[in-house]
Amino acid sequence: MSDSVRILVVDDSGTQRFLLQSVLRPAGFEIVTAVDGVEAFELVQRDPPDLVVTDLQMPRMDGLQLVREIGQLQLSIPVILTTAAGSELIAAEALHAGAASYVPKSGLSTLLLPTVRRILELKKATQENKALSACLDEVTYQWRLTNDPSLVPDLIGRVESILSELIPFDQSQHMQIAMSLDEAIVNAIVHGNLEINSEIRQLDDGQVYFETIDKRRKTPPYCDRRVLFRIEANRQRVTFTIRDEGPGFCVDGVADATDPANLEKAGGRGLLLMNAFMDELQYNDCGNQLVMTKRLGSVVEEAIS
Repeated sequence: MSDSVRILVVDDSGTQRFLLQSVLRPAGFEIVTAVDGVEAFELVQRDPPDLVVTDLQMPRMDGLQLVREIGQLQLSIPVILTTAAGSELIAAEALHAGAASYVPKSGLSTLLLPTVRRILELKKATQENKALSACLDEVTYQWRLTNDPSLVPDLIGRVESILSELIPFDQSQHMQIAMSLDEAIVNAIVHGNLEINSEIRQLDDGQVYFETIDKRRKTPPYCDRRVLFRIEANRQRVTFTIRDEGPGFCVDGVADATDPANLEKAGGRGLLLMNAFMDELQYNDCGNQLVMTKRLGSVVEEAIS
C-alpha cells in the first residue's frame, strides 16, 4: 500500500515533524513537510498529496483552517489531526469541518501508523467501487460477517459505491461515513464478538492486542459468532445497523463523547468520531447493537459543546 503514497506532514515544531517522519517513513511512505498551514496549503495546491497529517495549533494558519481550505478544493484528500491536551474543542470542530480522524500526540507511536493505513485502505476501496446502479431509489442490504477485520474496507467500499449513486454526499461526508462504519464494525468484531478490552492495545506497541485477536478468531465460542450489518437507504437518509453476538455491555457505562476528558481514553476516540460524523447513534438495552443514521443536508450537532 505504501508504494508511491505521499504524505504531507504539517507542524511548526521541528521536533514533532521529526517524530512524525520517524513513525511514517520506515513504512515506506514518501514524506513531504510544511511548517504551518499556509505553506501546507500551497503544497497541496501545487502537488496534492495522498494524505495530510497536521497539528492543530500553528501560526499563520492552524489545522482547523487548513482542513477547511483543503475541503474547498474537493480533491478527496483525507486529513488526520494530531491533538495535544487542551485542544479538544478545536479537534471536534475540525472533525465536523471535514477531517477524517485524529490521533492524540500522546499516542503517536502506537496509533498514527495504523490510522494512516486504515484511512488509505478506506480511500482506495471507495475510489475503486463507484460504477454501480445509477438509477437506485431505495436499497436494503444485509451481511453476516465473520470476525475478520480485513473484510471491513472492502465492505465499506461496497457501501460507498451504493451511496454514491443514491445520496449526493460530498467527498468529505463519504470519508466520514467510512470512518464511522470502520469504527463501529471493527468494534463489534473485536470488543463485541471477541470480547477484547481496548486497554490492551497500549501494551507492547499493540502486539498483544493483535495476537489476542488472531487467537480468539480461532477459539470457541468466539470463532462461531457473527456480526450482522444492515444498511437501509433512500435519497434522504441512510441507516446502518451493526449487531454482534457477544454478551453486550452496560450502555449507561459508555464514555461520554461530549466530555473532552475522554478524547484520549481507549475507546473514547472511536465514540467521538462516530458522534461527530453521524446524526444519530442509538444502542439497544443489551449493548450489542448500534444503529447509526446519516441524513442528507442535515447539520450534525457538535460532539463537544
